[in-house]
Amino acid sequence: MQIYGICITISIVLGIIIWIKNAKKFNIKSNDILTCSIYTIISSAIGAKILFLITNIPNNIHTLKQNPLNLITNGFVFYGGIIGGAIGIYAYSKKRKIAYKELLISIIPSIPLMHAIGRIGCFLVGCCYGIPYKGIGNIIYTNSQFAPNNINLFPVQIVESICNLLIFIILMTNYKKSSNKTIEFYCILYGLTRFFLEFVRGDEIRGQILAISTSQWISLILILVGVGLGIKTAKLTYNKL
Repeated sequence: MQIYGICITISIVLGIIIWIKNAKKFNIKSNDILTCSIYTIISSAIGAKILFLITNIPNNIHTLKQNPLNLITNGFVFYGGIIGGAIGIYAYSKKRKIAYKELLISIIPSIPLMHAIGRIGCFLVGCCYGIPYKGIGNIIYTNSQFAPNNINLFPVQIVESICNLLIFIILMTNYKKSSNKTIEFYCILYGLTRFFLEFVRGDEIRGQILAISTSQWISLILILVGVGLGIKTAKLTYNKL
């Protein structure tokens, strides 16, 4: 798990660096970003843990009886981290009287970059593993405490990491031109990516509702939010013409 912690640490450091760079577009001070990042990290961790607990209640009850410490140290859901992080940013924006939307927009490109590095950590330790798969690029774990060992698996963590890197490049390219559609692009691009990659995920810690995972339901909501915001932005642009 040490290598996973190293990946997370690297992702946070790089994410904050990009966030500071992007925040300059809105004249937000570096010190505010550094302080806000503390709020965001803490609230993200809490959100990721809460969603994990909610979506995996039966297993969590069993774990609580067997080893309560594992319930605290293991198990986080990315979407819960996104929701928690957004709340943390909102809290800081109110405290410092900084425009919430500007803080949110400036951090968005950092998210897929951090996520890409985080998924490499997942790949190295075996969590968030893929379905049984014997095609090109399959992987076999022999000593993982998360993934099933000695079984050919689809490298979903690597695929998601690559997709997130591509999303990061798209967002940064767009951000240099205009930050107006940053949130919309991320919601749609990652929502679609996660929805389809869920079909090749082999773990079931995210729970299911009506045959699809809770992460897929959240992905659909994310896509709708992105489309809705895109339509709203387009209307505002049209009315100004």
